[in-house]
Amino acid sequence: MGTNSQVRLLLWKNWTVRKRQKTRLFMEIMWPVVLFIGLVWLRRANPLYRQHECHFPNKAMPSTGILPWIQGIFCNANNPCFQHPTRGESPGLVSNYNNSILARFWADAQELLFKDPEFLQLGRLWRELMTMSNFMDTLRTNPDLIAGRGVKVEDILKDDETLTSYLLRDVPLTESVVDQLVHAQIRPEQFAYGVPDLRLKDIACSQTLLERFLIFPSRWGLYSVRNAMCVLTPQRLQIIEDKFYANLDSSNFSAWSVYSFTQ
Repeated sequence: MGTNSQVRLLLWKNWTVRKRQKTRLFMEIMWPVVLFIGLVWLRRANPLYRQHECHFPNKAMPSTGILPWIQGIFCNANNPCFQHPTRGESPGLVSNYNNSILARFWADAQELLFKDPEFLQLGRLWRELMTMSNFMDTLRTNPDLIAGRGVKVEDILKDDETLTSYLLRDVPLTESVVDQLVHAQIRPEQFAYGVPDLRLKDIACSQTLLERFLIFPSRWGLYSVRNAMCVLTPQRLQIIEDKFYANLDSSNFSAWSVYSFTQ
C-alpha cells in the first residue's frame, strides 16, 4: 500500500470516528476555545505594567546558624521584591539582618558568653567549685574512694611561703627533716569531718598517728620527722600549725581536689 493510500485511509478513519461520536468532536473543538477565552479575560482583567528588576532576600540554611535561619523564614514570609541588590547578595554574607537589634543582641551575647576572658574565667571557677563540692561530698560519704591519694604539702603552700624558712631557722630543724616533711602527703580522708580532737604533741610522738595523717616518702623519713618533732614543746608545735595554715594556698588545694576527683 502506497503512502497516499495510507494517508487517505487515516483521514477517512478519523473523520468517520468524529462523525459517529459528536460529543467527542464538540469537546475537541470547545476546549481550545474556552482556554483562549480565559486567557483573553485574564489579559484584560490584569493589564500589563512595568516591573523593575527584582532582588529577593536570601534565606539562610540551618548550617549558617540558628538566628539567620529563623530570620530568613519569618522575616521573608511574604517574599518581598527589592529594586536594588540586597545586603545578603554580597560575597561572604548569609543574612540581611546583621544590623538588626536582634542580630546585634545575639552577637553581643555570644561575645559575652563565649569570648569574654572574665566570663570564661567565671565559668571555669564555677565548674571547679562544683567539682570541689562533689569532692567534699565524696570525702564525707565515701572517703574510701580517695584513701591513699594524698596531697603533697609543698603543692598546697603559697609560692612565697615562709613555713620552710621558719622550720629551718627558728625551730630549728635539719634540712633533711624539713625536706621529708614538705614532701610528705596529707591524707584528706582523715579530715572529712574536720580536724580530729587530738593534741599535737600526741600526734608528733606517735608513729601510728603520723602514719594516719601523713604519707612519708620513706620509713626513714617517718622516723626522722617523729624524732625531730617529738622533742618540741606544745607551744612550738602550735606555732608550726599556725604557720602552716597561714601559708596554705586554698586555690592550690582546690586545683588538686579537682584533679584528684576527675581522675
